[in-house]
Amino acid sequence: MSVGQSIRKSIPFFTEDECAAALFAAKWSEGFRCPRCAHSRYYDVSSRGRRLFECRSCSHQTSLTAGTVFEGTRTPLTKWFTAMYLMQFGISAVLLAEWIQVTYKTAWLINHKLRHAIGERDQDRPLGGNLQLLGEYYGYEYHRYFSDKLAQGELKPQPIVIGASLDETGEVVQLKMKAVDGPEGDCVPGSGSSEGDEAMELFLQNHAANRRESDHLEVLKRSHRGRKEPHLAWLGVVRWLAWTFGGIGPKHLQAYLNEYCFRYMYGSRALPALIANVVTTRTITYRSLVGARSGIRPIRWAFRRPVRSRQQAG
Repeated sequence: MSVGQSIRKSIPFFTEDECAAALFAAKWSEGFRCPRCAHSRYYDVSSRGRRLFECRSCSHQTSLTAGTVFEGTRTPLTKWFTAMYLMQFGISAVLLAEWIQVTYKTAWLINHKLRHAIGERDQDRPLGGNLQLLGEYYGYEYHRYFSDKLAQGELKPQPIVIGASLDETGEVVQLKMKAVDGPEGDCVPGSGSSEGDEAMELFLQNHAANRRESDHLEVLKRSHRGRKEPHLAWLGVVRWLAWTFGGIGPKHLQAYLNEYCFRYMYGSRALPALIANVVTTRTITYRSLVGARSGIRPIRWAFRRPVRSRQQAG
């Protein structure tokens, strides 16, 4: 049995009622609250086949999908839940479209809306404790997938900062990978260049807030691949992007990095964590996703702030 067949056989069966109950529990974990007046009692009503909750105090009507990633969708919740379950395996939109019986465009949009929810929540969870940082280039080792574009100057290796938060035992408790949106040239973070060092400092400012003076900071070298968890995680994401998608361009790279870090940390527990993400994230439109500047580009040189020394940052 192939890996794909094994994954497909493991897909649980979801009913619409089960999906609705899971959404209600995630959205209103302490019971219904009107989004307008916070009243706790409601009438169950329906309109055009949709279940609505009408507040008994202010008569405001809301739905399970309002204010979530699912808002406005015409795809059944059962297919959304199957897609969320399958995200733990990192499958492509082509395969997702086949398995849940939707068009490729719909499968692509579902995957990217889920990645959007992951990215939004990731911004609210800074790294803490002891840190290991690694600077890398995406499109360097696996340049055969980009050789034509690299040769023509259409696609350049993308600098990346990988940050791992460690507990007292040295286990990774949180992982982030952030694309560096900055000047061209040798600005790989940790390379010793001024641009590379600034990328590390900006990463600490943006993604490692509230660190204590006793916390340890270790900047790893690229030449020591395979020795530390950030090296292994980086090797894993590059292989996944190459084998599953044939490589990813810079426009949506950050979304895929966010997904990998999410799967890396949650594994088989990804579904409940993803449900919690999607019910607290407003949806994003297809037009916004395919726009020229879509995606999260967290490290920007265009808006530089005063850079602290590494001693101050740690």
